[in-house]
Amino acid sequence: MPATGKQNDRRQTITAMGKEEFGMLEEIFRQQVFEMYENEDEILIPYMMNDAIECYLVLKDCRMTGRYLPEMSGKTEAAVRQEKEEYCMVVRQGIENVFTIWFRAIEKVQHCYQYHRIGHFWVKGQEQWRQLVYMIGTVYDKYRYIGKEVCNEQELSLISLMEFAPFRYFSPIRESLDQDYPDTMQGAMRMEELAIEAKDPGFAKLVRQYQRWPSAFLKRQIIKKMEKPSGERLYRVIWEKTAEASGTYPDREYDASYCEKMKKERERLEERLKAKGFSGVYPDYQKGTVWIHAAEEHPFTLMEWEEFQYRIQLMVSEYRALPDSFGEWRNGGFFKGKGRNGYIVKDLEEHLDALLEKWK
Repeated sequence: MPATGKQNDRRQTITAMGKEEFGMLEEIFRQQVFEMYENEDEILIPYMMNDAIECYLVLKDCRMTGRYLPEMSGKTEAAVRQEKEEYCMVVRQGIENVFTIWFRAIEKVQHCYQYHRIGHFWVKGQEQWRQLVYMIGTVYDKYRYIGKEVCNEQELSLISLMEFAPFRYFSPIRESLDQDYPDTMQGAMRMEELAIEAKDPGFAKLVRQYQRWPSAFLKRQIIKKMEKPSGERLYRVIWEKTAEASGTYPDREYDASYCEKMKKERERLEERLKAKGFSGVYPDYQKGTVWIHAAEEHPFTLMEWEEFQYRIQLMVSEYRALPDSFGEWRNGGFFKGKGRNGYIVKDLEEHLDALLEKWK
């Protein structure tokens, strides 16, 4: 729906302040994603927060009249003006609540973090591909909303995969991702290059055909191949590149007590696994034909970590063939085929002991 003249005036007022940060503030209200957190005489406003990046605006030397109501429904609008050495932002929540923030400066803060150990398992089946789509989609979004400067070369070489429909078919959420990402020739070409690198000429040929005739039939054929054991080599190539790209960034850092809590949970898992004969180093372990990868859920370093429950979940892969080397069959049990079984262990306290007895 087109904005009214009054709404346009408000957005122009924010943009007219001239700094990049005011353009970001405008985008926050345009997308209707405004949130704020008070921190002494500062106010933090999230711009983009995901597992790959935390980017937020900081309003400095603030004072506020009225109250911010985080649970308030309805449209949120804002107007900003400059008065002498201060800025004044009037925020209207719905039709009932109005508050004003006075501040002297605005700045952008952003930090990139590792994400290849992250695992959110909301949809059952082919979790290995869904995890990859989630991670690369997360990188694509930080590129789309913030820019090239927050991505390394390896990431830039992978994000076009989100523009290849058969890849994003493995949505990590229950809804399709097709409305969020375009289909491009570049996405198909990048998938073909990765298939060649994985030494899978048959898959590369199928992708090449899809480039020319992007039919629903060929899309289904590509998806089926990705789900079967023949898709393992391609999966490993993409996984390794994603992990390499992510590994250039630091881990998230919290206060000492929270970091110690995470460290103890990782050590406890390793002790329990090694006591049952598993070898490896966190987060990957193997015993015979069982491969375990520990995936984590992390809070944000600001605004969330004091309330968020950090947890470890396990990707368990059972495959009847013994690998020649450690990690050769990473998540191989998740691919469809005889003698393969892959599943997620979400509650370690409730289910891990029973599994360890099964594998002893």
